[in-house]
Amino acid sequence: MRNTPGIAMAMLAFACGPSVGAGMSKQDYEAAKERIAAEYQLERQKCGPRYGNALDLCVAHAHGVRDVAKAELEAAYKPGPRTNYDAAIARAQSTYAVAKEECDQKRDLEKKACRKDAKVALEREKAEAKAIMEKAGAR
Repeated sequence: MRNTPGIAMAMLAFACGPSVGAGMSKQDYEAAKERIAAEYQLERQKCGPRYGNALDLCVAHAHGVRDVAKAELEAAYKPGPRTNYDAAIARAQSTYAVAKEECDQKRDLEKKACRKDAKVALEREKAEAKAIMEKAGAR
């Protein structure tokens, strides 16, 4: 349930993707940006009563949802290999930030291994996004 706004924004971006050729108006784009900002504020307010690592995890999640939604909105507004790449990178960095905060709950060697796994996953996702961008740019 925590990812509901992020999932909704991702679905919105993918749903808008094919219709963007017809054009996303500047007003629609601005309205979507405002919705993203409002959803971010709601997510941050939900973090209020928490403290310590729980707060850090909640904030990382809220930032990630916002950043991914913005990147996907930009990809829908200005479709192209670069904006799709930026959206993929935003998703990867969001996942990494949340995973890193989850690793902070662990101790010593387990924490190190968890962070290493998260970093490897980030690098793999970045490499995949770059390959997709280069492949799309070659067309």
